[in-house]
Amino acid sequence: MMEVTQETREDWRVVTLRGRADSETADRLEEELRSAVQQHPKVAVDLRAVDYISSAGLRAVLQAARAAQGHSDLAFCSLSAAVKKVFDMSGMQHILKIREELPC
Repeated sequence: MMEVTQETREDWRVVTLRGRADSETADRLEEELRSAVQQHPKVAVDLRAVDYISSAGLRAVLQAARAAQGHSDLAFCSLSAAVKKVFDMSGMQHILKIREELPC
């Protein structure tokens, strides 16, 4: 189960995720992130409350990052310990813009 909320803070669209990013939630995650990057020039994804991310969740994140190229500044922020571990093991820090804190 994943809860997704969106709000605008300053000039950033903040997408806050809560729960699990897995095969059951990956399609919705990708849709939410793609929609945000298509509609907003700056998107920050708050991952502090994501307690699990699978390969399907990683794929959704990568697809959103591809969709953002040339359209939106996409940053992944405040990674939970579980997400940080998976991102580190998979080399995501070399592909994605990752920030310790939300930029807004």
